[in-house]
Amino acid sequence: MWPLVALLPLAPPAPLMCLAREYGVAVAEERGAWLVRAGDVRIPWDDGAAKTPEERLEHPDVEDAFAQRYPTGPIAPVTTLDFDPGRVRLDAILRAAYPKRDLVRVDFLGHRVWFHARAVPALGRVAARLRRAMAADARLRPFVAKLGGTLNERPIAGTDRPSAHSWGIAIDLDPALSSYWRWEHHGWRNRVPQAIVDAFEAEGFIWGGRWFHFDTMHFEYRPELLDPACYPSP
Repeated sequence: MWPLVALLPLAPPAPLMCLAREYGVAVAEERGAWLVRAGDVRIPWDDGAAKTPEERLEHPDVEDAFAQRYPTGPIAPVTTLDFDPGRVRLDAILRAAYPKRDLVRVDFLGHRVWFHARAVPALGRVAARLRRAMAADARLRPFVAKLGGTLNERPIAGTDRPSAHSWGIAIDLDPALSSYWRWEHHGWRNRVPQAIVDAFEAEGFIWGGRWFHFDTMHFEYRPELLDPACYPSP
């Protein structure tokens, strides 16, 4: 007879390990299934439910948050219905990772803004990139001459889900030079230049212009979505 060998569990899916690295959550296996613990909240890797796009936004598991791969590179119109990589947020993780006590006031290109201390270094690197880009192309300056805001504890328009602005990890550029799906009636539009998008994405910020439900003024710090190694293996 062959000796009995204890079988070790498979390694956690890559997104779980990235969430542990970026947000300090605990990865665990319970009853043969993987999950993350954020404070006293358990979020399963896969809850087994078939969901509509709206249900993924309202009741996501971890797999839902990584189901659509965030694209980078040249700006292109988003025409695929409900292609919104990053709009699915795991609010319990963000709430645990970004406590209000660590909000700070910092300079961003001459604007005094509130941001979470954990994301401030990345915002500073974005500012440095934008200064270099604006020195080379003055046409970029109007897009950051005014800001739509950073910290704002509010729900996303039309929902009761918290906005990424609630955690101090999002920044809006000038709304007057931006496009938003609730304002537009003829499909995807954008005026934000490539150089500005590149500066933010290079430092871990996703852009609302990559969404079917577009919000081109909006950038939020979600570094795990810009790391190809953080997505599930095919």
